[in-house]
Amino acid sequence: MGITLVGLGVKSGDISVDALNAVRNADEVFVRTEKTASAAYLKDNSVDYRSFDGLYESSRSFTTLCKKIASSLNKEAKNGKNVVYAVDGSVSEDLSCSLVMRSTKNVRVYEGVSKTANAVAACGLSGEGYTAVSAYRKKLGAFSCPLVIFDLDDRVLASEWKIELFKFFGEETPVNLLIGGVLKKIRLFELDTFDNFDYSAVLVIGGTELMKKERFSIGDLFDILYILRGENGCPWDRVQTKESIRENMIEEAYELVDAIDLNDDDKMREEIGDVLMQAAFHTLFAEERGAFSREDVVTELCKKLISRHTHVFGKDEAASGEAALALWNKNKQKEKGFDNVYDYVSAVPIVFPSLMRAQKTFKRADSYGYSATDVSLGRVMALLDEFEKGDVSAKDAGELLFVVAALLKQRGVSAEEALADYTKAYVEDLKRVEDALKEKGLTLSQAKKEDISKLYDEVKKS
Repeated sequence: MGITLVGLGVKSGDISVDALNAVRNADEVFVRTEKTASAAYLKDNSVDYRSFDGLYESSRSFTTLCKKIASSLNKEAKNGKNVVYAVDGSVSEDLSCSLVMRSTKNVRVYEGVSKTANAVAACGLSGEGYTAVSAYRKKLGAFSCPLVIFDLDDRVLASEWKIELFKFFGEETPVNLLIGGVLKKIRLFELDTFDNFDYSAVLVIGGTELMKKERFSIGDLFDILYILRGENGCPWDRVQTKESIRENMIEEAYELVDAIDLNDDDKMREEIGDVLMQAAFHTLFAEERGAFSREDVVTELCKKLISRHTHVFGKDEAASGEAALALWNKNKQKEKGFDNVYDYVSAVPIVFPSLMRAQKTFKRADSYGYSATDVSLGRVMALLDEFEKGDVSAKDAGELLFVVAALLKQRGVSAEEALADYTKAYVEDLKRVEDALKEKGLTLSQAKKEDISKLYDEVKKS
């Protein structure tokens, strides 16, 4: 006793001889829907069955429907019956069959003609390496073309998928829509303009040549870089190394931060792309020398996100952002294998801007109670007193800046951002003072210091 899953195929008569014998020998036969050409074959051959079409109207979603079907089938099988469940297309494409296989031990499978493979063949495309997705998934993950969307059985779904596909393809992209065995060659924007969607509707999108694409993927970025680095590529790109474009990454990162500060979405989109290009270039250099691949990069990143968010993917708990950050740092130290405080502190990158490095270094040392440096307002005043006396050394100047940066860190202030903001305000104030002097017919070099100071005070108050 148990459940036998049967794929009825696409057309009437697609069912295999063995599958048909299993159907005829069953105690109970159920079909997901009888509104298909392949299911009609059972009726034509006097096979008694029960349909789950009635569950469609009482189910909030396709997933709910499939859960109800799996539950009903398991209930019948537990009563000692030999149950057959038949679906249009193939068993492997059907969500309800997948749920049955996961919840039932004694399951036999007779595969059927795949709806997706049938659609790909109908479009005259290669059946190798395509991606098939049920329309009820609603979102598209990683894929390769040809891309096949099956179960596209109503206009609402078609409209939702049109919007989803616009993220990856241009509106004018040629696509193939197969409904009731009739192939329609349309443009993607036309997808939801038809009224005859049914269980048989399948959308097929073939590959598009690189130079004809309107929308691109990360894979396309690497393809372009490969071309640029190739024999007939760009003379400049061909000779670059990880060392030669090192500074470019720093520049692009700063330009992205500038766009963020400007709250300029258009500029952010461009600068994010430039940072991404630099990351892709360095990944490509690594692939060329056999060091690591883009898959290695993404794998390490995903593993890091999972292993350090133990309050999300593990058993730890974090009720606040501060607690989550503390867990992140704890997990990071464990992963990095820091044996002592020095290893942890010295791992702060030397290339950081000095104020940023000072604060990060202090924070790591301070977290272990290291307090060799007197971080206090008293020490600041003592150093300033030395400055007043004119007894100034580079070491004293460095200590003053470090202590101030550390004090700010204790109070949750980013010294780097604070100084940047003040410098920006200083420049803006300078312009306002200069504009005020121009109204008086003076330049900065012509004005008296006391006049400049007075105008500056007025500017600060306004």
